[in-house]
Amino acid sequence: MKKGQFTRVYTIEKQLKHHLVEWSATALSVFGAVLNAKQLISGFYVWSLANVLWLYFGWKFKHWGLVVMNLIFLSINIYAIFNWSALG
Repeated sequence: MKKGQFTRVYTIEKQLKHHLVEWSATALSVFGAVLNAKQLISGFYVWSLANVLWLYFGWKFKHWGLVVMNLIFLSINIYAIFNWSALG
C-alpha cells in the first residue's frame, strides 16, 4: 500500500469516527431532552453522556464555544442529579 492510500484510508476512518461521535451526541441530546420532558431523572444521565461526547468533539476541533457551553450544561446536569436525588 502506498503512503497516499494509507493516508486516504486513515482520513476516512478518522472522519467516520468524528461523525459517529457527533451523531451519537446529537441522538443522546435529543433522547435526554425527551426523558427530561417526561420528568425522568435518567434524562440527566443521558444528557451528561451527550455533554461528554460534545466536549470531546468540541475539543478535538477547537470549537471553544461548544466546549464552554457543554461544560456548563454538564455542571447543571450534575447539580440536577444531586438535587433530584436528595429530594427522592
